[in-house]
Amino acid sequence: MDQGAAAVWAAGIGVGGVVITAGMGWYAARKAAAAQIEAAHRAAAAQIEAAHRAAGAQVDAALAGVQAQFSAQRHEAMWQVRREAYTAFLGQVEAVRVAIVDLAHLCGWAIDTMDGAVNTPLDLIAPREQLEQAYRDLWLRDAALRLSVSGEEAEGVEQLRALVAAAVEDVSVLVDAICSGHQFRIARRRSQTSMGELNEAIVEWTRNAREHLGSASQEP
Repeated sequence: MDQGAAAVWAAGIGVGGVVITAGMGWYAARKAAAAQIEAAHRAAAAQIEAAHRAAGAQVDAALAGVQAQFSAQRHEAMWQVRREAYTAFLGQVEAVRVAIVDLAHLCGWAIDTMDGAVNTPLDLIAPREQLEQAYRDLWLRDAALRLSVSGEEAEGVEQLRALVAAAVEDVSVLVDAICSGHQFRIARRRSQTSMGELNEAIVEWTRNAREHLGSASQEP
């Protein structure tokens, strides 16, 4: 091989080496770039996933807070309804009790009149009608309270209302006895007994109602 041909071959080999080296460099650079792009995609996906999780946690926390607040407000509203129902019922019971006491006092004065201690006749019919109206109003309070209490509390309400009914009935019998002039002293003792039982029952029922409301106010 002459020197010219050798130079051509050498030049060709040099150019080929450069091309091959450049090609390998380009391939390596492309592979590295692809790896970087994939890593960037993975990092971005991880960031997005983390952001989604953080947003989801925030939403869950917000919903839990709203639910807890709504539950507390609902509990407070229900407790207020119960307290108002208790208060209205007890207030009407007291109204009936006062009417019974007033009528019983009038009956006592009427008995004194019949014994000659007082000369002015007393009207007992109108006060009895007022008492009966107050007792009818108690039924409405009773029904409202029953819608707001448990079975045990409703049983206590029924027991108290039964004693109220007995006291109303006994003082009404006393009025009839005075009007007829027969056995009014026996009727008076019976009325006094039922009024005493009612007074004790009101005190006990009020204490139990206070305990029920106190316990209910502490519930979650």
